[in-house]
Amino acid sequence: MSEAKYDLIVVGGGPGGYSAAIRAARKGLKTALIERGHLGGTCLNRGCIPTKTLLHDTALIPRVRNSLFLRGEMKISLRGLLERKDSVIQGSRTWIENVIAGAGVTVIRGKASLVAPGTVAVENETGATERLAAARIIVAAGAVENYPAGLEPDGRSVWGTDEALAPDRPPRTVAVIGAGCRGVELAVLYRNLGARVVLLEKERRLLTRLDRGITNRFKKYLTDRGIKVLTRTTALAARGGDDGQAVLAFEGKQGRAEAKADKVILALPRRPRYEGLGLDRLGLESENGVIATGPGLETKVKGLYLIGDSTGPPYLAHKAIAQGLTAVDHMLGLTKDGRPRFYPTCVYGEIEVGCVGLTEQEVKDQGRSYKLGEFYYVGNGRAGTMNHDAGLARLLSDSHTGEILGVHIFGPGASELIALAALALQNGVGLEGIKKTVFPHPALSETLFEAALAADNEAIHLALAGVEHEADE
Repeated sequence: MSEAKYDLIVVGGGPGGYSAAIRAARKGLKTALIERGHLGGTCLNRGCIPTKTLLHDTALIPRVRNSLFLRGEMKISLRGLLERKDSVIQGSRTWIENVIAGAGVTVIRGKASLVAPGTVAVENETGATERLAAARIIVAAGAVENYPAGLEPDGRSVWGTDEALAPDRPPRTVAVIGAGCRGVELAVLYRNLGARVVLLEKERRLLTRLDRGITNRFKKYLTDRGIKVLTRTTALAARGGDDGQAVLAFEGKQGRAEAKADKVILALPRRPRYEGLGLDRLGLESENGVIATGPGLETKVKGLYLIGDSTGPPYLAHKAIAQGLTAVDHMLGLTKDGRPRFYPTCVYGEIEVGCVGLTEQEVKDQGRSYKLGEFYYVGNGRAGTMNHDAGLARLLSDSHTGEILGVHIFGPGASELIALAALALQNGVGLEGIKKTVFPHPALSETLFEAALAADNEAIHLALAGVEHEADE
């Protein structure tokens, strides 16, 4: 069988894969991108983009209903919401397809597997197979849901996230299993649509990887919205009942119990999608579910790279994009500064969470002396104009050097504001650098400025002192 030859083959057309392919092609590499589904991967088609579109649109519903100056009831068109979501997805797909084509990337549709170092077999929808060869291969195959026995979607009353983003009618009662970023966003989405929502999390608190000072406030926001949050509660099984509702078995502080809901949504942890890729044929084995990579994301197989979800958690589209660019730069020998990458974590919605760097507990665990500057949105003029002043920005810095260690924000616009903090961490801008920066007024970005000032008890619009914490002896 003859082989089509390329300089680079990219397996997977999600954000990491298509970003790497575009970068490589623009750097002069003859590049093939293999994708068996829609370009854009989970993020564009079944994750980030549809979720954020629906969150944005449905946020208008409680805003109008709770308005002090608007009266009357609304008629909500679920069909209209879903049509706009689909329109956003299709528009983004078309844009990406055009950019990829303009970069000169060859897109090959089919299912890819590595048959030997530097060789990829692609099976198309008719069953025909072709072989491609390249000295460099990037695997960006994404992740899959990790459903345990008894907690699998049935497409009817027990939903995965795919079904949750395309409901046929608004459910009246919803139980969301898993209080990570996806779980809390779906809980807010369905609460916006008027459902009674229960959010179950087996850990001690929701959003367990994020800063406790922020997640505690976010939990209060959810409960104030009428969402019931049950932590230390383990979902055991979910199934469709005879009446069409879902039956959920769970174990919590009061022991085992069952409850019914119109829909159970499973927002459970994911794992890298390695099955069928043939990585084991090349001697690559996972440890704790993840295949290791070295400098530039290259595996122990020379010329073979893993990026994005294929490298394990965190499963973030922006991490995949950054790693795709890193892998291409590495294979081309382009020099970089070698600093570790900082990947922000965000929860989206009308009220958001944005976190980057170390949490306060992680700073303590490292035994570092640090300053904590906190600024509350109640002192921010822009938050007042938006009627959203129940937010908080927390900034941790090294007591001796002023290095920013972590920034954690709860409030409107947090997913945008955290980019400023990531910029500071990535480029070594310290506490004094933020304090010397002129921020527009009134603007939500001032919360970061004031948090930096608060670290030294200098906040302008809030009478709260910063706190310095000495390292334990």
